[in-house]
Amino acid sequence: MAVQEIEFRSGHLCVDTDPALCVPCQERLDRQLALLPRVYGELEVALVPAPDSGDRVTGIDRPGIPLNGPAVEARAAIRGTLASWADLIVEGRTVRLPLRTVPALAAFLRRHLGWLAVHPAADDAATEIDALLQRSLMVARALPEGAAVPAGSCDAA
Repeated sequence: MAVQEIEFRSGHLCVDTDPALCVPCQERLDRQLALLPRVYGELEVALVPAPDSGDRVTGIDRPGIPLNGPAVEARAAIRGTLASWADLIVEGRTVRLPLRTVPALAAFLRRHLGWLAVHPAADDAATEIDALLQRSLMVARALPEGAAVPAGSCDAA
C-alpha cells in the first residue's frame, strides 16, 4: 500500500487520562512517527516539478530550479517538528541528541515515546504530529500519477 493511501483517525486525544496519552493514542503516535520518514522521502519526488507537468512557480524570472513550495514547506515542517520534540526529550532526560535526519529523529522519538506520553506536553506533541502528518500526506497525495518513490522508501504501511 502506498503512503498516499494511508488514513489515520484524528481528533481523539486522551489528555485527561493518566498517563497523558492512552495506549491506543500512544500506538497511533508511534505509527505516525514510523510513517513520517517515508512521507518525507516521497515528498522529495515532488520537490522539482517534472518539465511537462505544467507546475510553475509564479514570478520566476531568475535562473535556477523551480521548486514545489508545498513540498519544500512540508519537508521543513517534518524535520523541524521532529527536532523540536527531540530537543524536549534531550533536555528532560539528559540523553544525547540524535542526528538531525528525519529517520534518526523519528526513531529517537519512538524510543522515548513512553516518556513523552506522560510529559505535560504529550497532548501537544500528539496533536502537532497528527496535524503535520495530515498536511504532509495531502501534499504527497498531490504527486503526479506514476511518480517514482525515491530509493530506500517503503510502500508498505
